[in-house]
Amino acid sequence: MLELCMLASGSAGNAVYIGTEKTKILIDAGLSCRRLTAALQAVNTDASCLDALFISHEHTDHIRGAGVLSRRYKLPVYATAATWETAGRQLEEVPKDLRRVLPDCGSYSFRGLEIETFPVPHDATGPVGFVFRSARNAAALVTDLGHITTRIVERLQKLDCLVLEANYDEEMLLRGPYPWPLKRRILGSCGHLSNEAAGELLLKIISPQMKHVILAHLSEQNNRPRLAYKAVCSRLEQAGVSHRPRVHIAARQSPSCYLRLA
Repeated sequence: MLELCMLASGSAGNAVYIGTEKTKILIDAGLSCRRLTAALQAVNTDASCLDALFISHEHTDHIRGAGVLSRRYKLPVYATAATWETAGRQLEEVPKDLRRVLPDCGSYSFRGLEIETFPVPHDATGPVGFVFRSARNAAALVTDLGHITTRIVERLQKLDCLVLEANYDEEMLLRGPYPWPLKRRILGSCGHLSNEAAGELLLKIISPQMKHVILAHLSEQNNRPRLAYKAVCSRLEQAGVSHRPRVHIAARQSPSCYLRLA
């Protein structure tokens, strides 16, 4: 069994709960400790029962609550060496005896859950995506990336569930209120993934095994759920893909997309 729930997803904060029969972990802690605790309670999980926190990269919307959460619940925190070096105050608050170094490309066995990491192109230091494999199921989390690489495609094979960034609609971004330097950053090769690019990535890795796709990290200013959904589903339809996984949209500031893969 593999449980997954999006606790929050977007520039205001990101956190994902992953659970098996043997472990409960959190991926990123971009909300306050109070909000993370409440979000976990909403999916019948107590923060004190967590076994570890894994960090994808050092941006504030992924680590805001990490220090307080770690100290309050004596929670080990896993991050790449580069992330530990550059994260700043939020991860400096993690007690030294609870700091763990995560490989930026490799496999880590944690209480019966195989956790694979791989680098993603984003304007952070050592950012990674994740694949989680239990005895029977596999799920992956890949957000905050500017373009698709061969290594990413190779890692995202034989999945039951994929959490995939669909950050912006390009037309909305270009016509929107953001200053040009910020637009250029988002559009860049180390920025974020557009709806159309998310569809292209999904097309490269889809298989009959894939049951669910969760579109995540949607921009509040430059995207709409219906646009992300339509862009991804239309790309699969245009390519003549016969197998269609169920497509979900992660909520920005509340728990959503609870899945139990058995």
